[in-house]
Amino acid sequence: MLNENEQKTNSHYRLIGWCLIVLSILANAGMAHHPYISASQPEAQIGQMAQIAGLTMHVHGLLILVVFIYVWLFTLYGAAKNTPIVWLGSGLFAAGGLAMAGAALISGFLAPAMVLGAEINTAKQLAIFEFQSRLLMQSNQVLANAATIAWFCALICWSGNLVRDNTLFRWVGLAGLLIGTISLLVIATGKWNLDVRGMSLFVLVISIWFCALACCLLWSARRKKFLES
Repeated sequence: MLNENEQKTNSHYRLIGWCLIVLSILANAGMAHHPYISASQPEAQIGQMAQIAGLTMHVHGLLILVVFIYVWLFTLYGAAKNTPIVWLGSGLFAAGGLAMAGAALISGFLAPAMVLGAEINTAKQLAIFEFQSRLLMQSNQVLANAATIAWFCALICWSGNLVRDNTLFRWVGLAGLLIGTISLLVIATGKWNLDVRGMSLFVLVISIWFCALACCLLWSARRKKFLES
C-alpha cells in the first residue's frame, strides 16, 4: 500500500510525463514553423518582416508559453525527487528558461516592432537601423547561449541523480550525462551557432531526452500502481 507521499509522487510523475511529451511535440512543431529573414538589405528586410510578422509573434508566443510550462514541470520534478542535485538542476533550468524567454521575446516581438517601425530615408536613419539590428541580434544570441548552457547543465544535474537508480532511469541518466557533456563541449568551441537551424537542433536533442525521462516516469508510476494492486 502506497503512503500519501508516494501517491503524491506518482501523481506528479504521471503529470510531468504526459506534459513533457506534449510540450516536446509543441516545441518541435513551433521550431519547424519558425520564420526567418533571409534578406541582407534593409529595404528587403522590412518587406520580408511585413509578410512574416504575424507568424513570428504567434510562434514565439507559443515557445515562450512552452518554456514557462517546462519550468513549472521541472519545479514539480525537483519537489518529487527532493534532493539537492535535482533542485540545483531545476534552479539552473528556471534561470535558463528566463533567458530563453528573453531571447524569444527579442526575436518574436522586439525585432519585428523595430523593423516595421524603421525609417531608412537618410544615411543617419540607416545607420541607426543597422545598429539596432546588430544590438538585438547580439542580445538574442547572448541570451540563447546562456539558456542552452544552463539547460544542458540542468540536464547533467538531473542525470547525475538518475544514474544512481537501478532501473531504466539509470540508462536515461547515462544518456543525459553524455548528451549534456558533449553539447557543452561543442558550444564551448563556438561551433554550435544558435540561429534558427541551430536552435531547432537544440530543441530536438533536449526534447528526445525529455521524452525518454517522461517514459521512465510514466513506467515508474504504472509499476508502483501495479505492485500496489
